[in-house]
Amino acid sequence: MMILRRSFLLALFLVAMSQGMLCSAQIPPSVHVEGRNIVDTHGNKVVMHGVMDTPNAYFNSNRWGACTDANIPACINYFNQLFTAITDTTQGAHCTVFRLHLDPCWTNDPNLKSDGKESGEADISRFSKTRLQTYFTSLYWKIIARGLQHGLHVVVRPPGVCPKSISVGGDYQKYLMTVWDVVSSNLNMKRYAGQVSIELANEPIGIVDSTGKSTASAMRDFFQPIVNKIRANGFTGIIWVPGTGWQSNYKDYAAYPIEGYNIGYAVHAYVGWYGCSDDNATGELFLKNFTESVPVVKTNPVIVTEIDWSPENPNATGHYDEHGNWVQPNYGTWATGSTSKWGKAFKYAKDQLGNVSMTLTGTSDLIDIDTYLKEGKVVAAF
Repeated sequence: MMILRRSFLLALFLVAMSQGMLCSAQIPPSVHVEGRNIVDTHGNKVVMHGVMDTPNAYFNSNRWGACTDANIPACINYFNQLFTAITDTTQGAHCTVFRLHLDPCWTNDPNLKSDGKESGEADISRFSKTRLQTYFTSLYWKIIARGLQHGLHVVVRPPGVCPKSISVGGDYQKYLMTVWDVVSSNLNMKRYAGQVSIELANEPIGIVDSTGKSTASAMRDFFQPIVNKIRANGFTGIIWVPGTGWQSNYKDYAAYPIEGYNIGYAVHAYVGWYGCSDDNATGELFLKNFTESVPVVKTNPVIVTEIDWSPENPNATGHYDEHGNWVQPNYGTWATGSTSKWGKAFKYAKDQLGNVSMTLTGTSDLIDIDTYLKEGKVVAAF
């Protein structure tokens, strides 16, 4: 009888694995949107904190090798180690959310030549729908599954970044439609829609209507059809909608909001944005300016999917930001600022609003990755 029972349980386990079902008690509770808040199945209001990262050898300091099929197991194992570290409460790590970039190093066809219209990650001319379908199954979902098994909610963003200007009915809208058609049709995405959410685009700069004009309804008209496609495919989870200005401007959504259920907005915040730098930032000023730029925070949950800062480091190298402004050298973040000034102002606004989740711009903003990989110790990044 015991042998039969074990055989039956093994059979159930194999069926579950074949269907992509996760057999871990650590999977976080399902969440949904109620009014301006995220709420879990127990009725608790949820505010999530975590990091983002991307399965790209370059951004992972070549710790697991190049973006090739042979290195997929090593890549998945690398992220599994990161998830173990950032959720290790015994060592002071308390992340509850992870933002995954479906990095284009996997979805771009290396045999195609760029059309030259855009550069870097804004270039979608080598994008392959077939490669997205392939690697979503063999790589991306397996990373997502590891995250869920560590108790993390997962936010998925599309491959690459937006070009300088995108338009209603244009190539980039069609590209995003294809990406999210593939992803939202995936059975695992639909099965775990309470734990996995979708961020529609990364850092739109400007959005125009189908005639090339800047109109108040352009953002809504660009993203609403994509939302509709995702819902038509049966994905019921939270959809995070970006704004323009590198995800800092949401004013037009106040009059032309995205329609539907489980809608939130994905925002970015860096030192110098929202009229606040280390020179002038106060909690009240940040709260005032953020609420004016992101009025949807009054009606929907918001997640800040990119944010970081660290103090000036005279021994490092500075850089120019997306606005062409010089950023003083720091300890390895995109933005330069102090916790006692800018960070404190951001936290005040975040706490006052009460419905703002966040993911740091990289895992290395939170922990010293190499120390953890070598010694198993969770050490603060800076």
